[in-house]
Amino acid sequence: MLPRELLVVWKRKGSIRPRYLTDMKLAEEVIQIFQHHLDKKYKKLLLKLESLEGDNFKVVRGLSALLERRCTFTPSSKLSGREVRSFLFEHGFTKTIQEREKLLEQAAQQFQVSKQQIEEAMFSDLEEEQLVSEFKPLTPEELVRRYNLSLIQTLLFDALEFNFKVEENYQHIFRQIKYLGLMYEINNGIHVTGPASLFKKNRKYGTSLAKLLPVIMKAKHWKIHAKIETLVNKEPRILDFDLSSENNILLPDIAEPTSHFDSDVEQQFYNDFTSLNLDWEIKREPDIVKAGTSVVIPDFGFYKNNMAYFLEIVGFWTPEYLEKKISKLKEAQAPITVAVNENLNCKKEDFPGDILFYNNKIPIMPIVKILREMEEKQIEKERQTLGEIKITEDIISLQKLANKLNINPKTLSTIEIPDYIIIGDQIISKNFLEQIKEEIKPYQDYAKVEEILSSHNLTTLVLDYIGYKVVWQGLHPIKIIEKEIRNETDIEPK
Repeated sequence: MLPRELLVVWKRKGSIRPRYLTDMKLAEEVIQIFQHHLDKKYKKLLLKLESLEGDNFKVVRGLSALLERRCTFTPSSKLSGREVRSFLFEHGFTKTIQEREKLLEQAAQQFQVSKQQIEEAMFSDLEEEQLVSEFKPLTPEELVRRYNLSLIQTLLFDALEFNFKVEENYQHIFRQIKYLGLMYEINNGIHVTGPASLFKKNRKYGTSLAKLLPVIMKAKHWKIHAKIETLVNKEPRILDFDLSSENNILLPDIAEPTSHFDSDVEQQFYNDFTSLNLDWEIKREPDIVKAGTSVVIPDFGFYKNNMAYFLEIVGFWTPEYLEKKISKLKEAQAPITVAVNENLNCKKEDFPGDILFYNNKIPIMPIVKILREMEEKQIEKERQTLGEIKITEDIISLQKLANKLNINPKTLSTIEIPDYIIIGDQIISKNFLEQIKEEIKPYQDYAKVEEILSSHNLTTLVLDYIGYKVVWQGLHPIKIIEKEIRNETDIEPK
């Protein structure tokens, strides 16, 4: 994917499509610039690229963004720029050239180098001062193919829906859909929910959809269609995007590699767990866990709000390996659930902690239960130790305040904060909401109300709290109106 600001598209007659690159000349020039700036400072590379931009600045920057990912950048000095700056700043500001020279001499003596080397090292670790120490070039055609794919991936980040058909490779595609945690259904083709249709756009979900594209395009014959949410003359519109293998667009012909799993059991477990969207991060072969004088590298780690839990899968191995495994797990200095193949010649008493026996598939719900119990214990502990909460802002995100207090956001959501209310993922002053209510009172037009709320970093979730509801025309919100207030006498008895 590319940054959204580098997306170049055509919009015409209800359709949208990227401005695909076909000419190799510009790609070749950009590659040559990178090659000529090997072992030179990054800022010099940027200046040279800028001179090439002209009317094609988005294309040049897009190609450059792809090539930068193939570069390694290192500080331009062997001295630590941070340490040099720290030494200089600790010795105060200089007001004259003589004072500056004296301070540089002190630094040179401290680090046993010349004054020139101190000058060079001062900001050597900052981005623009770093050297392009390594560059893995592409051919112009390879770069153009990757650029065109990146345009499509970036465009699809604003997709409301994404549909595709292929004539082969179904098994691999479905495996990838599940692995990426995408929502989908089968109805005259495969329909995948787009990132823009989520209540709140999720970059992670959009990135996952982008990763699915190369797998689809690996098929010999494929066709995709998407509904793209965009602006036309500053007005929101939904445009159609279509592309197929018959269009002969220059695209990469090799799918991007996916994560490796030691077995189908591991991959199935990972897919099943991620599909639950539990807000726990799962990592394949995560942190090293100390176990006496040795270490254990569990198969999976689960992380959330300073909590960590691990899963070790014991499959079909030799008796010697199993004996060593058991010995290590008994000394592990972290909570580990062990999933054991029931065909092994062992019993529950051989293992410490929580044990799960499985046949062809690791059960998910026992793991979910353990994680939920950990969350509940953490929340209860935090509630008991949490002191008075003082907020000075009109609005603060739930996550930001939780980070500030070093607690679980769910802990905050379970307590009352005087004069504040939690709406979505924000904590908002009740007085401020009254001010917002008065500000939007003269307006009914949804677009104007949304503009006012956005200017205060608020979402339309607050409308319900301040007594409004949205009127829809088909799939489009058009205005807001005050909610009817029902009297108690209007409510039928149960």
